[in-house]
Amino acid sequence: MLKKLEIYKYGLLLIGSMFLAFSASAQDLGSSSGLFSNPKTKTTSPKTPARKNAPERKSPIATRGKNTRNAARPKAVSRTSSSGVEISKSPGKSGIITVGDKTNGDFDGLFERAIDEGNAARNRRQYAKAEVAYLHARSFNAKDSRAVYGLGNVYSDQQRWGEAERAYRTAIQIEPAAPEAYIALSFVLTQPIVGENLSARYTDAQKYARRAVAIDPRNAFAYDQLGVSLELGGKVSTETQQAYRKAIELEPTFALAYAHLGRLLRKTGAADESSAAYLNAIKYSTDAPTMVRVADVMQSQQMYLESEKLLRRALAADEKNSAALLLLGRALSTRGKFDEAEKILQTAAEVSPDSFDSYTLLGSLAARRERFDEAEKYLMQAASLASPNEKKRLAQEFEAVGDGLARAGKNADAARVFRQAVALDKKKTVLADKLNKAQAN
Repeated sequence: MLKKLEIYKYGLLLIGSMFLAFSASAQDLGSSSGLFSNPKTKTTSPKTPARKNAPERKSPIATRGKNTRNAARPKAVSRTSSSGVEISKSPGKSGIITVGDKTNGDFDGLFERAIDEGNAARNRRQYAKAEVAYLHARSFNAKDSRAVYGLGNVYSDQQRWGEAERAYRTAIQIEPAAPEAYIALSFVLTQPIVGENLSARYTDAQKYARRAVAIDPRNAFAYDQLGVSLELGGKVSTETQQAYRKAIELEPTFALAYAHLGRLLRKTGAADESSAAYLNAIKYSTDAPTMVRVADVMQSQQMYLESEKLLRRALAADEKNSAALLLLGRALSTRGKFDEAEKILQTAAEVSPDSFDSYTLLGSLAARRERFDEAEKYLMQAASLASPNEKKRLAQEFEAVGDGLARAGKNADAARVFRQAVALDKKKTVLADKLNKAQAN
């Protein structure tokens, strides 16, 4: 029987890049060395047949550290493996990843070795190497879902949501009776993607979470993800609460489910019950990734002081956890502790030099302190790392800096910054208006 999804014992974000920490309607997320468990090496016993994608029992979502999602992302890969097997990956029109099926029984050992190499690289946050290893594994056996599931995990770690979605859908096609890929796909569909119909995505997320529950009614993580997808879909209802409570019933020390329940109860006005749930979330947060995940949920409810305490505990256990650093910097900035916030965020940028959010937060903080030249420099660094989904948010940050420069009478500088904002978000007409006004002055 498949084991349940594991929460990684390393610390990295959602948020590495706290993608969801900046969207009030977004799901809290994260990763440490990844969002979900690595695919396991297949083992057999007389009584228990081997199953694929068998992660260790813990939580489905971790907390990300080094953010390398903006590294080179080949749209199509074609290469030859050390054994002479051609590897080619290109998402087809169906959204399914296809790789030449050149497998036979002689490749079993090579497949397992490639899976191990992918797992090890992912744990070291060497995502490019992990991707190559999983593609290598898939070239040896395209009918084993572990390789493409591993690819989905690597893409999720880097918030490459479109590629992650395709990978998990492929894993489901290969092994439709395994709940893990359904949970992972549901999670991906609950991420806010600019330009997408989020309502439709949340509906699909609910569908896949329900499918995971139907396949494995004892899977606590399926119930928790069902609750999250319902809540994001606007259903602050009995069904949503029951999903979280079922997750806790199945996993009585499931800290993240307690946090989600606490958030939901707070929305419904059940303050005392919400506080009790949050206390349990804190109580059962015994590792850094879990602490970061719970703190992220707290921040979605503006519980910055409470999250700060938990994040300091996480950093005591893992001082280079970039997710914890980012969230702590955000909490301190929100609470007006600018000097300490700046030091924490600079450390986050040092730990994860490819982190879009580190530079964006630093730029925002500098702008709040009216250090506009410094803010512009940080935002330019963020711009070099921004994905398409992040450009509109970054345009808003540049706009704020431009507004500050304009107020200070520095119209030439303001025009330069507004020009950058326009380049990032051409559809926002007010930016062009501000640019024209700054140039006219």
